[in-house]
Amino acid sequence: MVLPLEGIRILDSAHQYPGPYCSMLLGDLGADIIKVERPGVGDPARFATHFFRSLNRNKKSLTLNLKAPAAREIFYRLVKQYDVFTEGFRPGVANRLGIDYEALHKINPRLVYCSISGYGQEGPYRDLPGHDLNYQAMAGMLECFKDKDGNYTAPGVAIGDLSSGMFAALGIMAALMAREKTGVGQYVDVSMSDGLLSWMSTFIGSAVEMRGVGGDAGYGIFKAGDDQYFTIGIAHEDWFWDRLCAAVGLEEYRGLNGLERRQRREELVGRLQEVFSKKSREECVRLLNEADVPVFPVQSIDEIPEDPHVKHREMIQEITLTSGEKIRQVSFPIRLSEMPRKIRIPPPELGEHTDEILKDLGYSENEIEQFREEDIV
Repeated sequence: MVLPLEGIRILDSAHQYPGPYCSMLLGDLGADIIKVERPGVGDPARFATHFFRSLNRNKKSLTLNLKAPAAREIFYRLVKQYDVFTEGFRPGVANRLGIDYEALHKINPRLVYCSISGYGQEGPYRDLPGHDLNYQAMAGMLECFKDKDGNYTAPGVAIGDLSSGMFAALGIMAALMAREKTGVGQYVDVSMSDGLLSWMSTFIGSAVEMRGVGGDAGYGIFKAGDDQYFTIGIAHEDWFWDRLCAAVGLEEYRGLNGLERRQRREELVGRLQEVFSKKSREECVRLLNEADVPVFPVQSIDEIPEDPHVKHREMIQEITLTSGEKIRQVSFPIRLSEMPRKIRIPPPELGEHTDEILKDLGYSENEIEQFREEDIV
């Protein structure tokens, strides 16, 4: 079977979270990825072994000191042969290194160049340092994580990093499609804060109420009598609410609409919690499933690989590293009928493929050894 992006070649110098997530998605779809890393240091995420491995499968690792002119010559030679370059430097750094879009476009006009940054390549915030939580704050997303007392909670998932990785992959594929029509590549500017603003579009400029950690009384996390938790997901559907009330014996609350449920949230949640505190989580979930109410137990990370649905959909794969160690990886999340979801290359060791890549470029073993002695690779 032919993979969708088979034949597309990508140079990825972006580290940490967004860039590696982007290139991993493209690698899962069949693209050939070279991960460009600093000699002796590599991606800073390597210090967190599992984190690094979870984002860097289907890639080869090349060490290259881009501050050295000789290393840039190697890099330029690669650029001539590749379709995509991704970088995650702060704005201006790529220019100082001589690997900015204008420089690489002259070498290869067909190159798609993708920059991922916190606030984008233009605008008054472009030079500010930041991490995911800062971008969520800028986009107004933390309003979704505010309790009834007005206190904010920091989400435990790097939403901006993940969303920007997805948007970068989408932008790259769109630019590759455009190249089929025009014959030339283009610059893809991905801002983490822009991506989060896009996800907030149903709230911004409208009168839609922010749910925060409140909202509908039937939308929340509940604690059963055995101290186990489960979720109920009634967002606005009156029919689900009526089924819930009938199932738990709170008939007097049937017929309340969404606005009334939000206004009386504290009272209603308290009554529901009273009922659930007298039952185990298994009993609560079974009761609500039988009533066709949206319910699901809160699972721990350790429980997920053994979940029968996860197993059925083959969302966890076991792969063997170069060292022989076996690890688990989450599969590519989209099932295409004509594409196997097989992991072709395990997460690489630092510089594992440097010699192979340089030899393919025509460098001799003596030249490669000289590069090492001069800290070029």
